[in-house]
Amino acid sequence: MNKIVICSAMILSPAGNMLMVRKRSSAYFQLPGGKIAAGESDMAALTRELKEELGLEVEVTALRFIGNHVTQAVNEPDTLVEGHIYAMTLGMETVFRPQAELEEVVWISKEHWQMYRLAHLAAEFVVPKWLSGVF
Repeated sequence: MNKIVICSAMILSPAGNMLMVRKRSSAYFQLPGGKIAAGESDMAALTRELKEELGLEVEVTALRFIGNHVTQAVNEPDTLVEGHIYAMTLGMETVFRPQAELEEVVWISKEHWQMYRLAHLAAEFVVPKWLSGVF
């Protein structure tokens, strides 16, 4: 089985909604972020990916590590994904337009998150933390 390592962000709005993205040709919504390049740190990978995908400039001090999780990748067969997950809350309500490989960007609420087909990393690790009110 193959393994990929990614760095992703649980981005929350001031109202507590969570930002999810969907890549072209994927049915799953996932956290913004992506693969860590060889020799790249978590922070370098995450800030690069957020800029590419969302046009979002992030200060690394705004990101807080919430954990690692390993699960089945949804878009790559026979592949495990190891996610290094960080959290941040935006200071104001923001509308993002999909860029790079993204097809869709949505804010999901705690009342309606079940309407979305979520990638395993988000569904197994991030959503339970978010729903618990820890963030």
